[in-house]
Order: sequence, then C-alpha cells, then structure tokens
Amino acid sequence: MAFYKERDGKIEILFPVSDVDAVNGSEMKDYISKIADEVSAVIINFSRVTYLNSSGLRELIQILKLLQDKGKKLYITFLSDSIKKIFANTNLIKIFSIYPTDEDAKRAI
Repeated sequence: MAFYKERDGKIEILFPVSDVDAVNGSEMKDYISKIADEVSAVIINFSRVTYLNSSGLRELIQILKLLQDKGKKLYITFLSDSIKKIFANTNLIKIFSIYPTDEDAKRAI
C-alpha cells in the first residue's frame, strides 16, 4: 500500500508516501470507494508527498468526484510549496478544499 491511514470518528485520513501518481492514486481511489459509505469526509495529508504528476492529479479529481457523488467531502492538507504551485497553475486550487493542517480541515467539516 502506498499510503497509511487512520480514522478519527467519521473522518478517514490518508497519508500517501513519496509519490502521488497513477499507481498510488489508483490505490487510494480504490480504498476510498470501499470506505466511502462509512465516513463523512476524507482528508489526504500530503506531509510525506514529494512528487505529484498529472496522473496523480487525475486520480485526485476522480476521488473528489466519487466522494461528491456520495455527498461526502474531500480535504487536502500539508501541501508543500512546490505541490501547491501545481494545484495553482492548473487552477485545481479552486475546486479542492485545501487547508494547512488536518486540524484546520476538521474544523471546516
């Protein structure tokens, strides 16, 4: 598994490790599709992510759509400056709920 996970009540927190690409993103998407009915929100914590590519962005968009279709929320936290720049340059910063920390995201839920 390319990520660690923990649950805080009805909030699932995923910690992808190193890369978010097609493989890791697909693993997260498959996992989230299995647990989506059990949670109210998912936080993807990027504190351990050093690389994000267009395939990873595609998977994140699919995760967002999957959760929105079920009436659930997706939050992204701990983006490094370089990864935040990718979100900004692709205008995806406007469609994702991005917060500095997991606690900030939990307060928004």
